[in-house]
Amino acid sequence: MICCSEKVVNTTFGCITRERKALLKFRESFRNPFPTLSSWNDDTKDCCTWQGIECDKFTGHVTSLDLGYESLLHSDNSLQGKMIDPSLSELKHLSYLDLSGINFQLSPIPAFLGLMTQLQHLNLSRTSLSGVVPHDLGNLSSLSVLDLGVVRNLDDAIDYPLEVDDLMWVSRLSLLEHLNMSYVDLSPTKDLLKVLNMLPSLSMLSMSSSGLYNTHLPHACINSSLSNVQHLDLSQNYVDGEFPCFLHNMTSLRYLDLSSNNYSFVGLNLPMLRNLVQINLGYNFLNNVDWILNYNVDWISGFLSNKCHLKSLDLSFNQFYGEISILFQNLSGCWRHNLETLDLSGNKFYGHLPEEFGELKKLMYLGISNNVINGSIPSSLGNLSALRTLDLFDNQLSGPIPSWLGNLRELRELSLGGDNSQLSGRIPLSLGQLSNLEILSLSGSTLDGSLCEAHFAKLSKLRTLELDSLKFRVRFDWVPHFQLKDLKMLSCDIEGHFPQWLQLQKELVRLYLVNCSISGALPNWFHYMKLTSLRLNQNHIHGPIPNNIGRMLPSLGYLRLEENYITGPIPDSLCELKSLIALDLSKNQLSGNLLDCWGNFQQLEVLRLSSNEISGFIPNSIGGAYSLQMLHLNNNSLTGKLPSTLRNCTRLLILDIGENIFSGNLPKWIGEYLIDLQVLRLRENEFYGPIPSEFCKPLNLQILDLASNNLTERIPHCIRFWGVIGTLVLKRSWRHVYFEFVDERICKWFVRNCM
Repeated sequence: MICCSEKVVNTTFGCITRERKALLKFRESFRNPFPTLSSWNDDTKDCCTWQGIECDKFTGHVTSLDLGYESLLHSDNSLQGKMIDPSLSELKHLSYLDLSGINFQLSPIPAFLGLMTQLQHLNLSRTSLSGVVPHDLGNLSSLSVLDLGVVRNLDDAIDYPLEVDDLMWVSRLSLLEHLNMSYVDLSPTKDLLKVLNMLPSLSMLSMSSSGLYNTHLPHACINSSLSNVQHLDLSQNYVDGEFPCFLHNMTSLRYLDLSSNNYSFVGLNLPMLRNLVQINLGYNFLNNVDWILNYNVDWISGFLSNKCHLKSLDLSFNQFYGEISILFQNLSGCWRHNLETLDLSGNKFYGHLPEEFGELKKLMYLGISNNVINGSIPSSLGNLSALRTLDLFDNQLSGPIPSWLGNLRELRELSLGGDNSQLSGRIPLSLGQLSNLEILSLSGSTLDGSLCEAHFAKLSKLRTLELDSLKFRVRFDWVPHFQLKDLKMLSCDIEGHFPQWLQLQKELVRLYLVNCSISGALPNWFHYMKLTSLRLNQNHIHGPIPNNIGRMLPSLGYLRLEENYITGPIPDSLCELKSLIALDLSKNQLSGNLLDCWGNFQQLEVLRLSSNEISGFIPNSIGGAYSLQMLHLNNNSLTGKLPSTLRNCTRLLILDIGENIFSGNLPKWIGEYLIDLQVLRLRENEFYGPIPSEFCKPLNLQILDLASNNLTERIPHCIRFWGVIGTLVLKRSWRHVYFEFVDERICKWFVRNCM
């Protein structure tokens, strides 16, 4: 009775008042709580009914707070806050806390979380937290799930916002089953395996992109108690040599990802892990050749022999070598019954594709691109009725594209052709029957005939179309059934003006029509699309850039119109394209002055306006484009002095302003501030005076071209002839140095291609 009366005093309609107030305070810590937390309001007294809240049905205490990425996947917006508010510490009975996906703006993980000892599940992944992970988390002895990971694309830069300086606190989490520290910097840590061996219940371990080296994962065989681990992800690290020996003891392993490391040796030491379901060894330096004994090790068939549960094998982009039909000649093993994914792309396999591949009845993904496969496409692949992806791009396949491909009705992605392809004959009309196809990539100058409406008859789900060196012939009034997101046509013959059917592609994000002999003016119907990237270079487009291009394409990040016949000034509306990353208008007939709004382009990395008829000064606002890495203004009629604000562009790698009418002394700040320069080209201007000694400071400079100016005789010591040679030999730095002095008092000196 005492407990019951206490609950009545401290609750309001089933929700404990103290905890309700703490949640409301937590809500106020977000900059944008609505609409995600619209149910967290004063009108709804029972906080147990709020979004993401669960309570104990007997005590009313909040036991679960789930505002995570997965649970709010369909929410209208993601939450943002300055930090994880300490009001959470009032939730004394909380066992489940998921804040994944919330942007906490690089604030640190608060130490008070280590006091919430009832926690069993803690997910702080994708939260933009930073700093050193507090050791206080080691006090959470009931924890079974700890997720601090970040999900990123392979091409993203690694900046490690979170760091672990000492991992020993993890060893106190003896009940831990799931540990994710992907993109957490573990490089300062020691005794990694020792700590992991103190987690007997661990079944899932992810340390992708964690700065791990051989010192963290030694090759030497040591005792390991990781036999319960079923999921191991060590991808995108810096481990080299052979696979770590401790893998031998991981007999429960079902998922193994060692991709994007520097492993180079397979030999016969790969653990024979019978329970593997998925293994990814892609993007390493693995090979199956014993260079000492000079023979091919039949490693692949040996590895597969007892993998009865295997569903996915990824060996892509390694250095595997050999005749593919021999390496896969023995398909009698049990592995063939379950295999769904086989990726052998980016190796050195040669010979004919084995007919036996047709026995892999459950295969859904077959990737063999970027090899040296020759011969025809085997008819047995037509038996792969479950196939969703067939990627044979960039091999030496010959013969016709088989018409039976149209019978693979589950196919989502088809990629054929490439620079080395020898496929010939007409493109079969049966491809138009692939009603589930989403991605189609075809290329090859050896193919006959044209693509017409019938090739796209039932491709209503097509989202990506990539064509290279093909003829495209459709009616003027053709109305396709698909809505593309990506269209890339390179060196295709599409006859005349912009295709009318493009106006109907309102979902287009990327549009590439490169070297397609397109003529006429730029159309005004681009505003129907959602373009972030537009490439129309190497065509016959003439006339001005539309005055409203900035308003037509407000999300544009990449604009390339080089090598056309475009005239007129650069329109002011380009200033509205604040997301621009690359702008290339070079080799046209543009005139007028440069824009004076470069401070709007804080993401701009590449600016090429060379070989036009642009005049006037470089405005001071150019310094506002501080992310610039490449600036090409050469071969115009620009005058005046270089604005000193350009020194703010400290990321510049290439600065080319040659063939203009710039004057004045060579600015010292080029060498003082632009220290990452690799190419500096100032030739054929009207610069005068000495060459500043500060030009010696950019240590990565490879090309320096000051020819055809009015420079005086003073030459910095570091770039005199013998100094240059010494620098080349000792520093491997200035690769090409060009000097040609207009002043006749000085002998011409020309040093070129010294290395």
